[in-house]
Amino acid sequence: MQEVNKKRGAVKFFFWTLVAAGLFFYAFYTYYSGQMISWYYYKAKADGFAVNARALTGHSKENPALLTIGSFDKIEGLQAVPVKKGDRLPVNANGIISKEQVKKGERVVLEDKFLKVLVPMKIREAKGFKFKDTFMHKEIQTNPWSGVWNVVMILSLGFSLGLMAEGFTDMMGYKLEKIEHFEGAH
Repeated sequence: MQEVNKKRGAVKFFFWTLVAAGLFFYAFYTYYSGQMISWYYYKAKADGFAVNARALTGHSKENPALLTIGSFDKIEGLQAVPVKKGDRLPVNANGIISKEQVKKGERVVLEDKFLKVLVPMKIREAKGFKFKDTFMHKEIQTNPWSGVWNVVMILSLGFSLGLMAEGFTDMMGYKLEKIEHFEGAH
């Protein structure tokens, strides 16, 4: 076994513990502050109306949802915001009802200043699988940099936790010898 400096190991352990804790705090902050959600529900991929699809649950053809159309910064309840392709979505928007859906008139009808959602969810079948077809996640473009951010955060956390564990073993007085790999026969 190699000689281990326990004081240096303790400093290394506490430093990387603080770094890992900071990274965890930052990741949780971005989630709970809504930053991650705004990265996912980023822009509209089609012309239509931005909605909060969760607010449509419980409605049906017998009990249609009447969405008030307006230019809201934050969608609360039964509201719809007109958007064009490439527009940034308002807060709480998690789906787009496209103009094509409105033109078809099967699931959504435009009445005066209201958007009447007749069928917020229907069961569809594709490639042998049945699934619920809702307006959730429809016509949404995510922020491409959010994926890079996720990978960088995971790599940073893994690196800091690995160095924290190495510092812990040094602090406890253990130093594992690295295995040397040789090519060829011995």
